[in-house]
Amino acid sequence: MKGYVDYSKYKIISIILLIVFIILIMLPRLLLCWFTPELVNYRIKPIVWGIFLFVIHRLLPKVHPIGRISKRENIYFESILCAAILTGIQFLAGSMVGQLGESPYILTPKGIFNNMLYIAPMLVVRETIRAYILGSYCIKPNIKAFIIVTAIMTITDLNYSSLFLTRNLEDLTIYLAREVGPMLCQNIMLSYLALYGGAVASLSYLAVIIIFHWTSPILPVLNWLAEGAIGILVPIFSLMFIIKKYEIQVNNAKKEQFRKSDGIQWVLTTLVSIGLIWFVVGVFPIMPSVVATGSMEPLIDPGDVILLHQVRSEEQIRSLEVGDIIQFKRDGVLITHRIIEIEEDELKNLSFHTKGDNNSVKDSQVVHPNDIKGIYFGVIPKIGYPTLILKGTSQIQIEDYEY
Repeated sequence: MKGYVDYSKYKIISIILLIVFIILIMLPRLLLCWFTPELVNYRIKPIVWGIFLFVIHRLLPKVHPIGRISKRENIYFESILCAAILTGIQFLAGSMVGQLGESPYILTPKGIFNNMLYIAPMLVVRETIRAYILGSYCIKPNIKAFIIVTAIMTITDLNYSSLFLTRNLEDLTIYLAREVGPMLCQNIMLSYLALYGGAVASLSYLAVIIIFHWTSPILPVLNWLAEGAIGILVPIFSLMFIIKKYEIQVNNAKKEQFRKSDGIQWVLTTLVSIGLIWFVVGVFPIMPSVVATGSMEPLIDPGDVILLHQVRSEEQIRSLEVGDIIQFKRDGVLITHRIIEIEEDELKNLSFHTKGDNNSVKDSQVVHPNDIKGIYFGVIPKIGYPTLILKGTSQIQIEDYEY
């Protein structure tokens, strides 16, 4: 039949490529039995990946992405833009609510070259195989193949050493939020980019992230909640834009369907989502916090989420009065209690005596200004219970709650 292409041979080749890829991912562990890590990581692996890539590009039949050729340059640019937005948000969050730390990597020209030699060949092969499989199986909608490919790529991409260090439900939750969630969302994003724009599109996205991570002298240091929220939500909302735009083109819908209002809607959705992320991780002057104990009952119950004005200036400290409720940190634990007495020494330094409304005696230690994290102004009942369930009540330290 004229115009008909038999994709069965491409599908068989795709399966073979995937099997070989998985074997090569596992191969270095076997080679370490005979060779040094430096030889394996910086010599043998790049050569093996390079040979594999040569075979794919020179000896195998070509498979094209499903996106229109005339639109490929657009998706390349949008891939870079989406990755730059993700990297920018991570850096901004690190500078505002986390911290910026020095890169642990060697940043000499030789060090950067070796690092790129260590990671780049495998990623190029992986994205080439991803695009080849999706181009073979998803020429017509095939969600099953898409899910399988994305799942396999995610599984081969995870850091399992962190998983083996988990000891309880809280550790597992942190691992899922920090490692699995962001990695899964990234691979979904990469699969869609490879589907519509080929390996060049997904590699363009990865290149921005990898170059920044391996060459920047300063990197953001975020807590697991912030890292997970950004790593999950930002790719999701980037995906919303990519899918909506390129599904229209692939399905030969009219260009007018992707109206200017759709772009505005995507921008607004993204901004709202970013705002929600920043609210959760504490970028804004107002931040939420889950209460774990009943020391402030009946005003605040366990599982309630309190709203706090973040303390960022000395003026806020000096404006505090007896009766105000503050959140402070003691021995790594956040405590929310009411001020019952304020002391000022001859040098005008303040200290605060606090007590839980439901406690019979005041706290045994005074609170110093540097320990105060926020000033209470409102409560949302019960919505923090899922956090307490995941955290486990056995993890809550209550030595400061005296009755």
